[in-house]
Amino acid sequence: GASIPRRDRPEVYEKYCRCMLLLFKPWRKPSDLRERGERWSEAFEIFKAACDTEVCDLMTNMQLHHECRDSRDD
Repeated sequence: GASIPRRDRPEVYEKYCRCMLLLFKPWRKPSDLRERGERWSEAFEIFKAACDTEVCDLMTNMQLHHECRDSRDD
């Protein structure tokens, strides 16, 4: 299957933000994830500012997984 996008790649950052919101922000309908007209990255920044440390740590660990794979491949 597809992997989770990286936060350090500008070309997929919006997709990364959408994935993180889908995984970690409680929601029942799509409009719970972001306001009408709001970009995914804007909604994600608001969410990040209010989320628990544990959730932020999980998101960071997902990125570290990518970085470790990069180091291994160098």
